[in-house]
Amino acid sequence: MCDLKRISADGIFRGHSQRNYDFRTGIRLDKNDHIMKWRKPAKPEWMTDEQYEFYPNEIAIRELKVNGNVYVTTLLNSKKYHKKELAQIYERRWDVEINLKSIKTVMNMDFLSCKTPKMVRKEIGIHFVAYNFIRIIIAMACEKYNTLPWQISFKGTIQLIHSFMSHFFNSSAEKNKMFYAEMLKLMIRNKVNRPGRFEPRAVKRRPKAFPLLHKPRVTEKIKLMKKIEKRILRHAADKSRFIESVEPAYMLSELV
Repeated sequence: MCDLKRISADGIFRGHSQRNYDFRTGIRLDKNDHIMKWRKPAKPEWMTDEQYEFYPNEIAIRELKVNGNVYVTTLLNSKKYHKKELAQIYERRWDVEINLKSIKTVMNMDFLSCKTPKMVRKEIGIHFVAYNFIRIIIAMACEKYNTLPWQISFKGTIQLIHSFMSHFFNSSAEKNKMFYAEMLKLMIRNKVNRPGRFEPRAVKRRPKAFPLLHKPRVTEKIKLMKKIEKRILRHAADKSRFIESVEPAYMLSELV
């Protein structure tokens, strides 16, 4: 909270479950809404003495409760920032997770193929450029049809762009304007509905049973070929010993 105030920023967070929130104390703003003085806790082990002394002994923090959930925030003006509006703002944190998912999962940035740090940075940069380009198109569609950008499906927009791409390449400039206007119109129809949505914190993709590749693929291929050659030679030696043991018995049976 102090670090936010130092950079002239504000924040809202869910209250810690082990902290005691008594709304009968402090400066009362409304029902289940008050301002409390938070005292500086004991110095953490990872913090130096200079860093610890830099923080004030206490700060004013607003605590509020909406629908059974406790929130803490640096926004102290209750008339300007109503507690229900602050709770709605906190729920928007899900949009951050959705945006990260759009970049990593929908745009396949969860697995990077480049080998050097320089190329990895370029690969991430290209993903960001493409993501911002798609977001600009969504913003233009929302501005034209008076819709909020976070209500439009990012994946649906990508599918629309792919379906219209062949028409853009094979049509004139006038027809491309018509196709683009139609694409924006269809884009608005791909709306998503996420109020109160929650997901289990579990990974759907199952890990493979194979070990991780810690060496260059060429080195592992050579190692694998040597194992195969040893197996072939061992099999050939076993077969020759089997033939040598069977031939005397076969010759004896012929003589009899």
